[in-house]
Amino acid sequence: MTTEPLSRELALEAYRASQQYSTRVAAAEALGIPCTTFKSRLYKAKEMARQGLLGTDAVLPGFEISRISEGPRGTTVEQRQERSGGFNIPEGHAIKGVSAFLDADGRVIGQWVKTKEGERDPVYVADIIRKAFEGFTASAIEAPPPRADEDSLTVYPLIDWHVGLLAWAEETGENYDLTIAKDIILRSMGKVINASPPSKHCVVLGLGDLLHFDGYEPVTSRSRNFLDADGRYPKVLRTSVQMVIATIEMALARHENVLVRILPGNHDDQSAVAVSLALGLYYSSHDRVTVDDSPSRFWWHRFGSVFLGAVHGDRAKMKDLPLVMAHDRPQDWGNSTYRRIYTGHTHHERRLEEGGVVVTSMRSPVAKDAYHSFEKYRSGRSVYSETYRADGSEVAAIQFNL
Repeated sequence: MTTEPLSRELALEAYRASQQYSTRVAAAEALGIPCTTFKSRLYKAKEMARQGLLGTDAVLPGFEISRISEGPRGTTVEQRQERSGGFNIPEGHAIKGVSAFLDADGRVIGQWVKTKEGERDPVYVADIIRKAFEGFTASAIEAPPPRADEDSLTVYPLIDWHVGLLAWAEETGENYDLTIAKDIILRSMGKVINASPPSKHCVVLGLGDLLHFDGYEPVTSRSRNFLDADGRYPKVLRTSVQMVIATIEMALARHENVLVRILPGNHDDQSAVAVSLALGLYYSSHDRVTVDDSPSRFWWHRFGSVFLGAVHGDRAKMKDLPLVMAHDRPQDWGNSTYRRIYTGHTHHERRLEEGGVVVTSMRSPVAKDAYHSFEKYRSGRSVYSETYRADGSEVAAIQFNL
């Protein structure tokens, strides 16, 4: 059975109804025809418009007139898909390659531009760091707190803060985002700092994974595991810097001298460097703050007879770390009587002694994300401080559980 061609009048009627009403059902009801009939007419109308049989009365959405010609059947108006504006490279990307579609004579008909995440522009990163300081005034040189113990040092580990982690309570049992993280972690750090002895010296020690992800893609740096992320990368980087600065400022109210070290983790290999450089610039003229911006993944520090070390913990087993400590710093090893190494990464508390060195893995203060909630992983949440005397004694250990 041959299908009758659709008349120009019915085609225009279907097209105009599709433009007037928000749904095809409403348009069909307005014309008094079944919805299937309307859809068929609209399809044929579009085909007729492409072939130039509807003149300029029905320029399809997303199309443009490509040619108007005169012939035996009268005026024919042909349409083609409307060309978009110029191609804009996505933010943070660089051109990876260009492919061209050629005609028989070798002329370019079309091009495909492939992009990839590019190297981060140093000027752009510097602008992110500059904006991180907008919420702060220049740090004033405060008078040292009274009654500071000259021969003691307190360590404040910043364990796997994962700033930028997103969790939904219906999946994980607790909501968590940038705002919640900043509030909970800084209030907890304020409690542990105020409860710690007023030693003359202190260390604000980032144990890695300060940020949950390391760039515009919410994935881990090396294994490329997908992560639930809250906020764009510049916003997360800015918040991380602000949180560490707030912690340092609280420490300055309790201790005379503050040493800062930010170690990289498997979630923030590159961002840890940016945070460390930002803190170094911010406190460059501060007499009581020293920022250690070494690119090493290990941190070693001797205070009298106490020899301390730290590493994130993703690349070395805890039992192997004492030998690394002895090899890297034999003189400090020989001049110390108490040796201690801090690690993070696992979010679990674990303590072992190997070769006279106490190695500790510590809890994180962050909520669990969907991945860890769906798997077997469970752990408590804590913030810590530990205070040592130069004679080799550990005199205080504070732990607040969230």
